[in-house]
Parts: sequence; structure tokens; C-alpha cells
Amino acid sequence: MKLKVLAQAAVVVLLSAGVAFAGGRALTCDDCSDECLENPYSKGCPPVCKDPECQATCDDCSEMCKQNPYLPDCPDICRDVTCQSCEDCTDDCKINPYGEGCPDICRDIKCYSCDDCSVECIENPEGQDCPPVCDELGCNICDKFPTDCPVSCKDGSPDQENCPTECQDVPEECLSDDSVKQETPVEITCDDCPPECEDDPYAEGCPAECQELNCYASGAMEPLRFIGDLGYLRLSDPADFLFARLGVEYSPYAGTAYENISYLLMVGAAHKLDGSDGDDALLIDAIAQYNWSDAFDGFIGLGLGGWISAGDDDIDSEDTDLDILANIGARVYGDPDAFNASIFLEARNAVDELSDISQYGRFGVGIRFQY
Repeated sequence: MKLKVLAQAAVVVLLSAGVAFAGGRALTCDDCSDECLENPYSKGCPPVCKDPECQATCDDCSEMCKQNPYLPDCPDICRDVTCQSCEDCTDDCKINPYGEGCPDICRDIKCYSCDDCSVECIENPEGQDCPPVCDELGCNICDKFPTDCPVSCKDGSPDQENCPTECQDVPEECLSDDSVKQETPVEITCDDCPPECEDDPYAEGCPAECQELNCYASGAMEPLRFIGDLGYLRLSDPADFLFARLGVEYSPYAGTAYENISYLLMVGAAHKLDGSDGDDALLIDAIAQYNWSDAFDGFIGLGLGGWISAGDDDIDSEDTDLDILANIGARVYGDPDAFNASIFLEARNAVDELSDISQYGRFGVGIRFQY
């Protein structure tokens, strides 16, 4: 029994030695077939094939294999698109990227530009010797010709003898009419206003039109602006009022963290339209307001107002009072830095009648004009 076990062990040793040595030498990567290099764990492949040094990398691709990775002696890794670059695409492969031996990268549009497309290929992308992506690049045919070729180059033009030689074959749509350019006045826009003119808009070289266009406006509100309100109030006691106010909005914090805060001072009148309670009144209102510009331009205000009534002072709905008032609104027309209009909701109630706001409160809607 012991002899049998020893014999089996000897066979294993001999077989192992045969795997590790061939003809008395150590096995190397050269002893690995292509199949074993691709799958070194396959049955019958020498253990040395598992060595990372035996595995091919992109660096093993010669210049010839980069341009034609399907040559017989090229490592299979050269066929991997990650080992390829657009510079490996020959002129023939750009014309026919599916041609025999062409790297797969040549089929990617990123390897092409309008320089690869001739005038003929831009006009007819399906033409002979045209890269297949010329219709996808959206090239401008005029970029293939000299600029500023005059209209005298147009076929049939009486001044065609004045056409420069390099402009003879320029398409009609690529010709420029210098006479039209000279007759058409150049329109000045804010893009023509240099940033350095912001500090001194009247300096030499600063177009005068930039002042009229208000190109250097900071975007903040003017410190003092005129406003006017026209609206309707309802007293639930009941009474209906039409009111109107005129005044100013003062924005003293431009350029600071509080630039959205402004103050309103207005005077006006409320005329009673109908109802059994209330009476005409003179209005003197002062409001602190917060303005914002986000999804829309809006404002919210809180203040005090004088309701100076001609009614009976012994009747709460008719007497003169100091009101607390609040409103909220949104711009619906115009630019916030120019003439504009807003709609708003307003509520006001006498300070000494806040407990009876449901009875003596005045609620309404109005439109505000700002200039």
C-alpha cells in the first residue's frame, strides 16, 4: 500500500514539473497561446499565463496596430475602443469608417469637424468620398469661402469684372453687399457700451446712445418715485367706498442688504358709494414696504393711516380714526425700473376697533401706478 501511494505522489511531482518546465526550462509568457492569454484559467493553460505581465495592454499596440488593429500580429486589446484615438483614423477610414481594418473610434462623430467636409460634401453629404457625418455636423457652407466677397461676383452682375479672383466661385448667399452696409445705419445696443464707460459714461469713446439706453442702470429702484392708487373698499357694516391716493415711494437703502425696503407716503380720499354706515373721508397713509423679484415682482406693506371722516364722531363706523393698514400686491405691467402697474389687496381698521375688525374693518382691492 505504501509503495502505491509513493508511486502516485511521484507521478504528481513529475506532472507538476512537466507543467513548470518544458524541455528542462521554465515556462514564459511566450508559451501561452492566444486563447490562454485571453482566458488564462482555461483547462490546459500553464499557470504562468495568469501572470499580469503576460496580459497585453494598450501600450503594446504599435502605430500600425493603432491604425489597423485587425492585423494578424496585433494584440486583441488593440481592438478595444478605449485603446484607440481619433488621431489613429486615416483619411480613408474617415471616408469609410466601416472599412476593413479601421478602428471603431472612427465611427464616432467627435472625430470629425467641418474641416473634414468639402463644399461638395456640405451640399451633398451622400456624395462620393464624403464622411458619413457631414449632414450631422451642420456646417455652414459660407465658412468654406473668403469673407466680404462683394455682390459684383453674382452671376449676371454688370460689375462682375470687379470680382476678386478668390471670390469667383462663391455662392450667392455668401456674398456681402458693402453698399447696403454703408447705407444702413449701425444700431447701437448695450453690447456696444464698454464696461469702462460705467464710471464715466461721458468719457471719450463711450457712445452717447448708452445713456439713452440706460445701459449702466444698477437694477436698484430710484431713491424717490411717484405712485398713485385707485381702488375699492368694503365696510361690512355695510358701506362701499371708492378711494384714490397720490404720493411718493422712498428707497434709501439702494446697494445695501436692506435695498428691498422702501417707505410710502400718500394722501387721498375715500368716497362713499353706497351703504347705511360710514361717510366720506380724507386719507393720509404712511407705509413701510418690502419689495421682491423672484417668480414675480411683488410687495407687501404695513403702516398707519389717518381716516379723517366728515361723519358723526359718536358712531364707530363714521368717526375719524387712526388706522392700521396692510396690503400685498404684484406687478402686472411694465418694468420695475420704469412706468409700471400693480394690483393689490388692502385691509385697514381703526387701532381702537381691532376687536371689532369683522364689523368695522375695511377690505378691498386696488391698482397701483408707479413712475
